[in-house]
Amino acid sequence: MRMLSRPTAGATPATWNKHAVVGPRDRPKQVRPTAVSATARAYDQVGEAYGTYADGREADEGCSANRFAHADNIVWAAIRKSIDELREAGIATLRILDAGCGPGTWIGRVAAYARRVHLDIDAVGFDIAEGQLAIARRRMAGAAGASANTRVRFLTHNLADPLPWSDGAFHVVLCNYIVLNHLDRSALPGAIGELCRVANHRVIATLRAVASPVSACIIGTEHVSQYHHDRHRGELRLVLKDGSEHVVTLNLYSAERLKALFGTQATIVDLRAVDLFLSRFALDENWTAHLVRTLPGREQVLRSLQDAEEQLCREPAWLDHGTHVLLVAKPSSHAGSISGHHGLIKLARSGGLPEIG
Repeated sequence: MRMLSRPTAGATPATWNKHAVVGPRDRPKQVRPTAVSATARAYDQVGEAYGTYADGREADEGCSANRFAHADNIVWAAIRKSIDELREAGIATLRILDAGCGPGTWIGRVAAYARRVHLDIDAVGFDIAEGQLAIARRRMAGAAGASANTRVRFLTHNLADPLPWSDGAFHVVLCNYIVLNHLDRSALPGAIGELCRVANHRVIATLRAVASPVSACIIGTEHVSQYHHDRHRGELRLVLKDGSEHVVTLNLYSAERLKALFGTQATIVDLRAVDLFLSRFALDENWTAHLVRTLPGREQVLRSLQDAEEQLCREPAWLDHGTHVLLVAKPSSHAGSISGHHGLIKLARSGGLPEIG
C-alpha cells in the first residue's frame, strides 16, 4: 500500500485529479460532491464488501469471526448489559435506535438477543448510504426467527441534522465505530446532543481513537493501493486496487474531548479503550490467518494481552491507544425514565419506507 504524498508547489497533482479543471477555460467545471455524499457513495460503491470487512462471518448474536471480533464482543457486552437492565426494570418492548447503522449488523444482533430473552423490539436504524440501507433491509427480511413482535425500520438520515424523534423516544441509542468520526467537526457537538436527547436509558458510542492504527474505513487495507489521511482537514483519500478512488471525512478525537462533549448532556457510565493489542494477532481469512495460526504460543499470548487490556483500558494514558474508544452514557434529562409506555415515536422522515417484521 503506497501512501499518497502532497504535491509540491507548482507541481501537477498526481493520481488525485478527478475534479481538476482541464482543457479550455470555457469548459464547465465538474461539480465536486459534498463531503457527506462522497462518504455515502464510498460505502455504497464497496457494497457487501464493507460488511464482510467490518463484520466478518456472524456466529450468533453479538459475536463475529473476523479481525474485529474482540472489539465487537466488548461493545456487545455493553449493549447486552443495558438490555438486561431494562428487562429487570420490567419493560416488555425494547426501543432502540442505531445511528449510522450501515448494513444493519447491530440491529440484527440486538433483535436476535431480544427474541431469545422474550422481549418485543421496536428498532430504527438510519444511515446516509442508501446502498447499505438496502443491504440492511434485505438481511432483516431474511433473518431467522423474525416475528410480529419484531418491528424494524431502516431510514435515510444524516446525523449532522436534528433527529426527527421526541425526547427520550428510545431506551438505547447506538452509534458504533466510525460514524461520529465521519461528521464535520462543527457538527459533532450537536450530533452528540441529539443522541442523548432521544435516549432515556443509555447512549453507547464507539469512535476511532486518535492514536489508532491506520484504517481505510470502507474496506480492509489489503484492498488499498494508495492512502492519505489529512488530519488537519479531516479527509481520507483512498485508491483501491480495483482502481476506484474515494474521499471520506475522517476526524479523530481524544477520549478527553469526547468525555467533555458527552459530559454536558449525560453522565458518563464507562469510558475505555477498545482493542489495545489483540487485533494485531487476530485471525482473518482474507488477511493474516495463514501467518498468525503458526505463531508459537499464540493462544497464551492472546490471553495475556486480553488481561493486560482489562488492566489498562480505563487508564487515562491508554484511552487513546486502542482501535476505538467506547463511551457509555446515561442521558441527564431522562434519568430514571425507562417505562415501556413512552408513547408514539415520531417518524417525521420515515417517507413511507417499508417496515420489516
